[in-house]
Amino acid sequence: MRILSALGGLFLTFLLFMTGARFTLLLLNANKDNDIVHWILSRSDYWVKPFFNLFDLRNQAVGDTNGVFEPASLIAFIVYAFVGSLILAALSGALFGGFGRRRILQEV
Repeated sequence: MRILSALGGLFLTFLLFMTGARFTLLLLNANKDNDIVHWILSRSDYWVKPFFNLFDLRNQAVGDTNGVFEPASLIAFIVYAFVGSLILAALSGALFGGFGRRRILQEV
């Protein structure tokens, strides 16, 4: 059962890496012709797409760097981090004896 919790944690880590890397690469105006940058941007598009036009926010240019502030990827990162941590906490609590159950049994 611990494997399920570990796999969930790995998936959440990968998801947060992809959305966070997308936000950072766009903000820093990374070269989109680079294979790694292109791979991250194309794969993370699936996870960020539900957050496009959520609050009618538009991508904004940042300073002289020609970077782009993409609110959708930042919102996706925050939502996935919050919801994912709740799911992992509930999953680990359910798999490993519930919330506080182990302490009560040890005291008896």
